[in-house]
Amino acid sequence: MDLNIVSIGRLKNNPLLEIQSDYKKRIIKLGKTIGINNLTINEGSVSKKNSPTDRREEESKFLEKNLKKDNYNIFLDETGGSISSIEIAELLSNKLLDYKEMVFFIGGPDGFKRNLIEKSNQSISLGKVTWPHMLLRVMLVEQLYRGITIIKNHPYHRN
Repeated sequence: MDLNIVSIGRLKNNPLLEIQSDYKKRIIKLGKTIGINNLTINEGSVSKKNSPTDRREEESKFLEKNLKKDNYNIFLDETGGSISSIEIAELLSNKLLDYKEMVFFIGGPDGFKRNLIEKSNQSISLGKVTWPHMLLRVMLVEQLYRGITIIKNHPYHRN
């Protein structure tokens, strides 16, 4: 199974990008593939000058384009159910054979349109606090790596 992250915003050359790249390399070493597909502000008609409603509409078009029925689609949203590292590992292993890809969606600062979340297979939250979406992406890549190490009994995750 391939893992994919579809996210609003792009990490520029900074420490977060280095951390993300490091975890992507670790995931690949464990035999999984992971892709990151981004929409950046000012790309297409998405602009910081647009209203939150207009931005969310444009972001939704980009996200929906990546929402495919043969994939297991998970939205990271504050209204989603909380999930532990062990549960992420179980999710990865339970969906491994059933779907072509597992795709994680991270929205922009204005969140997702509700009708878009309703098209997902699952909505999860990485906590009750609000995280910047760029930091959330790095946290997600780390948790995916951790989940894979749990499945493979790798010593990275210690109980």
